[in-house]
Amino acid sequence: MAVNLWVLDRLPLATIIEMINESYYWKKELYDSYLIIYNFRYLKRKHPNSYVKVEKALMIGAYIIRKLNEASKIPPEFLNRKIALELFKSHNTIVDVMNSHHIDRHYDLKSILKEEKDWRFVINQLVHSFITINFYDEKDHFDGVLINSDKSKKKSLYYLRLELIFTIFLTVSEGDITKVHSCRDVIGKNKKNKPIYGEMKLKEAKYTYPDGFNINQIVSELLIGKVYKRIQ
Repeated sequence: MAVNLWVLDRLPLATIIEMINESYYWKKELYDSYLIIYNFRYLKRKHPNSYVKVEKALMIGAYIIRKLNEASKIPPEFLNRKIALELFKSHNTIVDVMNSHHIDRHYDLKSILKEEKDWRFVINQLVHSFITINFYDEKDHFDGVLINSDKSKKKSLYYLRLELIFTIFLTVSEGDITKVHSCRDVIGKNKKNKPIYGEMKLKEAKYTYPDGFNINQIVSELLIGKVYKRIQ
């Protein structure tokens, strides 16, 4: 397929250079996704559209985080953070679009296990969700999702607590990179035995938050009905 260089020459420079040029607006939308989820938790009367909105907020928020990571707009270690996820093991049945709602047939709901995963895994479950079932606490407050992806459905059904989702979304949305260290790794040598360097990669980044920002305190307060509002 031929490429028309005349067209490329007239594209905005930022379009060619970078997939995300200004991360502020992406993180603002991520914050908005958190707010939709929070409001849904305490919504007294839930209409059909309310469920659609929270489903979209979960998926879009996760997608934003993944794109910010791919564009080196967040510290590279964020998505490598480990957590212990609760899960229900599969009965090794065939799960498809026609029977996925019968989770008791497909998973051992009597035994809650734990497995170490990272934030990247959590984000991928939300982006590529196959089974997604809202979970509510004793006060009928939205408290998390039972979820898996087309890939993980054969093994387990995971429980993502709302506490974890809030932590991931706000940890990303409320900070800014203020210092970076990037470099190119040596990927080989040429015929003259000189190093060949690969792509420039973000290795370390300092992420700075507003004064007084304490993610643990914020999330604890969210779960008892005290909303977190950023300073615009």
